[in-house]
Amino acid sequence: MIFVLFSLAALLAGSASQSVLEREAANFAEAWSEKEIGTIGEGFAEKGIRLHLPDEDHLLIRPRQARAAVEAFLGRYRGGEAVVTRVSVAGGSPEKGFAEILWRTSSPGLPDPVTFTLFVGFSLLNDRWTVTEIRVLF
Repeated sequence: MIFVLFSLAALLAGSASQSVLEREAANFAEAWSEKEIGTIGEGFAEKGIRLHLPDEDHLLIRPRQARAAVEAFLGRYRGGEAVVTRVSVAGGSPEKGFAEILWRTSSPGLPDPVTFTLFVGFSLLNDRWTVTEIRVLF
């Protein structure tokens, strides 16, 4: 009986983490599509993040540097639309999760829209999901 209660409590905690992570991912996607660098950068892990942009790789950079790199990258495109396609809590200690985001945008000088896939890694630190990695794939 006690095992069942612990299992149920773990399941409920996991679904709560999932729904909070889904909200964080949706907020990130909205900020990305609106090119709100301040909002995007608020969620960066203080210890730094891994950042992979087309033609640019950073193994671990400080939030300020990551914001600057993301701002320069986004400056090449119009806002567009970012849609969360998948969110998953992966477990671990600290708890980790990720979001997959489809970003459809355009760029001055390009006749057709461009579609990117963003993989955003999160870690649950001090009861808050923070961004630990961003991978932008063309």
